[in-house]
Amino acid sequence: MRKLSGIPHLENPKFVKELMEVYLDQDDSDKLKLSETIGADEPGAYFLGTRGGNAEMMLELLTRALQAHVDFRKGYHPEDPDYLTDAVKKSDGYKEAVKLLEKQHGKVLQELQKSGPFFSPRSIGHMLWDTCVPGMVGYFAAMLYNQNNTAAEASPVTTIMEMLVGNDLCEMLGFNTRPFSVHLPGEKAAPDTSGGKIAGWGHITCDGSVANLEALWAGRNIKFLPVALKNAILGDESLKAAKALEVKLLDGSVAKLTECDNWLLLNLKADDVLELTPRMHDLYGIDPSAISDVLNNYSVQNLGLLEFYKRFLKDINEPPVALAPATKHYSWPKGAAILGIGANNVLSVLVGTDARMDLHNLEQKLQNCVDKKIPVMTVIAVIGSTEESAVDPLDGIIALREKFRGKGLDFTIHADAAWGGYFASMLREGKKRTARVELWRDGMPMSDYVTKQYASIAEIDTVTIDPHKAGYVPYPAGGMCYRNSAMRGTITFTAPVVYHGGADPTVGVYGVEGSKPGAAASAVYLSHRVIRTDKTGYGAILADCMYGAKQFYASMITLNLHDRPFKIVPLCELPAERNGGSAEEIHEQLLFIQQRIVGVSKHDLVRDSEAFELFRQLGQDQTILTYVFNFRKSDGSWNTDIDQLNTMNNGVFDRCSMSPRRVSEDINNTKLIVTSSKFEYQAYGEKFMDYFQGRLGIENPHHKNINFNISTLMNPWLTDTEAGSFAPTWAAIMADEVEAVIAENNLC
Repeated sequence: MRKLSGIPHLENPKFVKELMEVYLDQDDSDKLKLSETIGADEPGAYFLGTRGGNAEMMLELLTRALQAHVDFRKGYHPEDPDYLTDAVKKSDGYKEAVKLLEKQHGKVLQELQKSGPFFSPRSIGHMLWDTCVPGMVGYFAAMLYNQNNTAAEASPVTTIMEMLVGNDLCEMLGFNTRPFSVHLPGEKAAPDTSGGKIAGWGHITCDGSVANLEALWAGRNIKFLPVALKNAILGDESLKAAKALEVKLLDGSVAKLTECDNWLLLNLKADDVLELTPRMHDLYGIDPSAISDVLNNYSVQNLGLLEFYKRFLKDINEPPVALAPATKHYSWPKGAAILGIGANNVLSVLVGTDARMDLHNLEQKLQNCVDKKIPVMTVIAVIGSTEESAVDPLDGIIALREKFRGKGLDFTIHADAAWGGYFASMLREGKKRTARVELWRDGMPMSDYVTKQYASIAEIDTVTIDPHKAGYVPYPAGGMCYRNSAMRGTITFTAPVVYHGGADPTVGVYGVEGSKPGAAASAVYLSHRVIRTDKTGYGAILADCMYGAKQFYASMITLNLHDRPFKIVPLCELPAERNGGSAEEIHEQLLFIQQRIVGVSKHDLVRDSEAFELFRQLGQDQTILTYVFNFRKSDGSWNTDIDQLNTMNNGVFDRCSMSPRRVSEDINNTKLIVTSSKFEYQAYGEKFMDYFQGRLGIENPHHKNINFNISTLMNPWLTDTEAGSFAPTWAAIMADEVEAVIAENNLC
């Protein structure tokens, strides 16, 4: 029986061994060469460019990929007959088919010209920008082979790429990983260099919504596993030898699993739960496959939530819940509905005035779960909300879990970092120093608060992270990472449940999807080999983006210094406002920003320690800016009517968006592209809404929604164009568009 440690179980172990040796041995030297020759000093090499300046290079890479694939086809049993002969190509039917293809292809190319110009510096709306060249050519090259990563024999190359990419993501997030190794029968396995630590594991999903569903699925299954295992041991003769199996409780004591009540079993630490079935094998010699077979008759996975409660949890009267902030993505209640948990059982935690999860409200909800014996599956922290760019206080959530463990309540913690995950690269040291890396080593634009939350990711259980967002690779390429690789076993239908010994049959048995493109894994793999997941690659690029976002914030907020018929109120206050400063102090800070920050080059700003320290605290937690406009009435006072405020901000979005109406017009009439959303009183809560309304100066007695605009900054060279920073240009364009909206709607 062949054994492949940490990689898929394939039909040809010798082939896989040789293939992995190519990846692991040559790849390290390639990484070093790339760092030495290109590094992250010039992100322009990694993108097609606003004007397509890298078209020649990209065309060459795509042509090489196609030619390599054609050579592969020609080289496989060249003695076999072909169909596509010269005679076929000369036939009338063939020629007509080619004409039809060319005609319809031309129509598609023409229609695609109506797409959003996401490559443009004027496109600052959605979380879309240029996809990187290695991502596109990596996807194209693998797409030609059409590998399906649901089964290793259908993806002998891209499955391995996915496993390597999973390690990349885990390491970037701060999880310990176990290196991949391959050995044939009779060979000695490579030593495990993980030092006995729990190792993480990650894989590619089609998107963040599916990764979130997977995390909720795993959180549900691990919550109920000890109850299922207790009843399986008591109810099945083949497991009776494990009747004395002990488990560690939250208070540090040890008790027999079969003698614990349900509430105790529903509140065990995840790592301890994941050790139960391996210990049944180690202590009592019970075969893992036998455990898996028996658990099929007892697990919530197989029985369903209703039947599981009816059989085993008659003393628990409440369904399980997850807790997430009001800023959560809509995929969370959707996932709960799919799993049969119920969308209403994803409890919404209020946010503070900064749109981050309110820890006091979270504590209140957790205490209610203790009081009513409501099982808590997971608490979800959003690491970069997609509308507010808020990073939840992950360190505070971890501290609350420790506090509630003392009250007998435990749960997993998940970070929905679909958008924000790659920003962790800003904090990871690389092997090669470059001028750009040195710049950001001396002064990272990430705030102290956000830095602390990213450092806390290593202590949680699961993370959603999407390469097709801040990783700049083409769709679909989401990602899911586990701190403890054993946790993935709780959701598979084909491998021994939660027994983390032996080999993986394939990455395809884990997760929600069936078929999925190996091309996605190839896209991420090549991107990671060129743009490293540390300060030398993505970290430097995203630091540039964060610098641009803060410059955009500075350029926009200083519009308030000018005598204009409007004001901009960003979600995130100026530091002087947050600190309760007077109107005079706030005005002085605005002047300081205009004189010492707006339009200043990176190098000059980093050298200005006073200005740069203030700069780091500006804007939202990442690179998405949320803001609302209000207007001045004819008597000089500010508008107080929420309906007119919403009319104004809807008008800004209409003028600055790729709406269907505007797509039918000349695209150049759209001078700036943003997106929009709304603050809902019920979702965000009274504390947030009342405070923000006060800043806007509006009255809202009927608790109506507040419309706002959103700008997402993903362009790393926005402040380094041939004409200098584009941020003041944005501000000037926006000012003109806002004034046009005021005039069009007679808002004065």
